[in-house]
Amino acid sequence: MEYLLVMSLSGSTMTGIHLLMRCLLKDRICARLFDLLARVALLYYLIPLPFLKKYYMAVVRDLWPEGSLEISRVPLTWRNHIVHAEGTMHVNIFASIQTAAVIVWLSGICILLARQIAEYVRLVRMAARYADRAMTPEQRIFLDGLKNQYGIRRRVFLYEAAEEHTITFGFFRPVIVCGRAVTSREAEMLVRHELVHIKRMDALWKIFMQLAVMLHWCNPMVWLLRRDFEQVCECSCDEIVMYGKPMEEVKEYLRLMIYEAGEKKSGKVSVRWKSGFGDDTQKIKERMENLMSKKKWNRFAAATLVAVLAFANSMTVFAYRDSFEREVVEDVSEEEIDEILNEDTAVFVPVGMDAEAWHELDQTEVPENVQGILYDDQFTDEAGNIYPVAEDNGIEPYCDHTFISGTLATHRKTDDGGCVIKEYKAQRCSKCGYVIQGEEISRHIYVTCTH
Repeated sequence: MEYLLVMSLSGSTMTGIHLLMRCLLKDRICARLFDLLARVALLYYLIPLPFLKKYYMAVVRDLWPEGSLEISRVPLTWRNHIVHAEGTMHVNIFASIQTAAVIVWLSGICILLARQIAEYVRLVRMAARYADRAMTPEQRIFLDGLKNQYGIRRRVFLYEAAEEHTITFGFFRPVIVCGRAVTSREAEMLVRHELVHIKRMDALWKIFMQLAVMLHWCNPMVWLLRRDFEQVCECSCDEIVMYGKPMEEVKEYLRLMIYEAGEKKSGKVSVRWKSGFGDDTQKIKERMENLMSKKKWNRFAAATLVAVLAFANSMTVFAYRDSFEREVVEDVSEEEIDEILNEDTAVFVPVGMDAEAWHELDQTEVPENVQGILYDDQFTDEAGNIYPVAEDNGIEPYCDHTFISGTLATHRKTDDGGCVIKEYKAQRCSKCGYVIQGEEISRHIYVTCTH
C-alpha cells in the first residue's frame, strides 16, 4: 500500500507541474508540450520506481563519504514491521491498518470497474452495428491515401454513418465512424483528426488513464489530470492536423468543429477510451483559441524540458520505504515475537561503518565502558569484526546475497533503567548487510544499563 501512496505522490507532483505550466504558459506554449507532460505524469501514477532508489543511493554514497552521514533513530511504530518465524509471518499494528485500507481501496476499484464495464458494453453494442459491413472501394482508396500521408501502417476501418457523431474506437483494429460522405471536404478533415489519434495510440493512453483513475481514485489530482489530459490531447491533435495549413483552411476546420459540437447527441457513448472530434461544447473555445494563436514548436527543446522535469520528479523515489523485516529460523516463543514487533525505534547507520568510524562520528553515543556493545543491533563475524544492522535490515532489495556466519546481539533498555542483551546465531550478507537471525545463544540482564 505504501508503494501505491508513493506512486500517487509522484504522479501528483508531476500533475501539479503540468497544471501550473498550463495555467501560466498556455498562451505561449504548444499544446503538444502539455500533452507530453500529461503522459509523463500518467506514467508516474502507473509505474513504481523503487529500483531507482538503489542507484540514487549509490550516487549519494559516492558524493558524500559514509563517515559523514549522520546516525539516525528511525521510529518503527508507523512502518511495516514483519517477523518471519517457522514459516509464519507476524505483523505489527501498522501493517494491520494498511490491510484494512487495502480493503477500502479495492472496494472503490470494484465500483469504478463495474461502471467501465457497463460503458464498454454500450460501445460493443454500437460497434456491432458495423460488424457485417465492408468498406467500399471508394472508402478504402480515400482512407489509404490519408494513412500514407501520416505514415500509418496499422489496419484501420472507415464507415459512413450519417446518424452517428464522428468517433474512433478500438486499439488493435481501430474503427472510424464518420458522419460525412467520404467525397466531402469535411470528411477529409474529420478523418485526418481521427488518424492522428490512431497514430499516437491515444485510445491506449486513455485506457492507461482510466487504469490510473481506478488505482488512485481517492486522489483528486488524478481526476484533474484525466480532465485536462482529454483536453490537451484534442488540442495537440488539432495542432498536428492544421500544422502548416493556410488560415482559410484553419477557419474552415474551426467551423466544422463548432458544427460537430452542436450536433452532439445526448445519448452518445461516453467511454473514455474512444476519441471524438467534438466532444464537449465547453472546451471548443479553448481549442479554437489554441489554433488561432501561432506558437512555435521545437521537438528537441520540448523533449529536453520534459526529460529534465521527469528526472527532477523522480527524486520522490526516496519516499519508498522497505518493510523492516526479521527472519527467525529457529524456535521462538510468542512473547519474543511480540517483543520484537513492539519495538519503538531502531538505530540506523551507514552500511559498512566500523567501530573506529563510529567513535569518530559521535563519541557521545558510546561511553568508555561499552563492554563490546556498540549498537543496539550489531553483527559480529567469526573474525571479531562488528557491523551495525543496516537500515531496514536489507538496504539492497535486489541483492544476490553472500552470507557469512557470526552472532547477532540486540540491546534493549527496560523501564526500570536496566537493559537486556540477547545473542543469537546469525548470518549476514557481506554485500548489503541483510541479517538472518538464528537460535538464541545467551541472554544477559543488567539492573543498570551502562551501554
